Amino acid sequence: MKIGYAMYSARDLTRDPKSMRSTLKALADMGYDGVEFFVYAGTKPEELREMVEEFGLEAIGAHVHKPRWDADTEGEIQYAVKAGIPCLVYPWIAPEDRTEEFYRGLPGYLDGLARRCRENGIRLLYHNHDFEFETMGGGRVMDNLLEAGKEFAFEMDTFWAGYAGVNVTDYLRELGNRVPMIHIKDYKSLETMPPEFTPIGTGKLRGNRELIRTARELGKEWVIVELDNSPCDPLESAGISIENIKKDLIKEVVINV
Repeated sequence: MKIGYAMYSARDLTRDPKSMRSTLKALADMGYDGVEFFVYAGTKPEELREMVEEFGLEAIGAHVHKPRWDADTEGEIQYAVKAGIPCLVYPWIAPEDRTEEFYRGLPGYLDGLARRCRENGIRLLYHNHDFEFETMGGGRVMDNLLEAGKEFAFEMDTFWAGYAGVNVTDYLRELGNRVPMIHIKDYKSLETMPPEFTPIGTGKLRGNRELIRTARELGKEWVIVELDNSPCDPLESAGISIENIKKDLIKEVVINV
């Protein structure tokens, strides 16, 4: 199991190829194994591939929002191919689209998109927030989506699933191989929306150690750090997070021995 970083957390730091390069280097120096992209910041795909390889990172995937898919599906897929990005992620449904009609058509759309990706050696995943666990059309949206759609995998955002009242470790075990990777967060307050997030291990979320252990037991490929917002510089948060994760992993190894 490898530790990744969601570049969405550093979106304000990646404005152009130069800042993309410096951010990737900083994350590699901290010990991250890979990164999941959010924007490419004007970086050519071949240049992005070279940066990732130079710093000894892996490209985990890239989050691609609906407007980008709608504007140029083939362009998004071909960028990923050229950049060496193995997974593309459908990460968000805008509030105005959260209707029963949209959800009914989503599994078929994602299956078709997954097939187009697979033809180019790319895997498609869906990433959740909390609203997918609302009940609509006779069941939870997320359950209906995964039952009706068969071609795509699921990247579970464990914070948002837990925020919606899901027993995350049980759900992770239930879905098995349908979930190759997970996102983890930590928070200091839930009184606002979005919540106030904080580096992993410094907040109130006590279930991350169990989640990491469960992910490792189940053979998940990646545990990915994501903070939608940070109380300090995003790279400082990234460093604190991976340090605390590695401490927990070391503790688990010692306990298991």
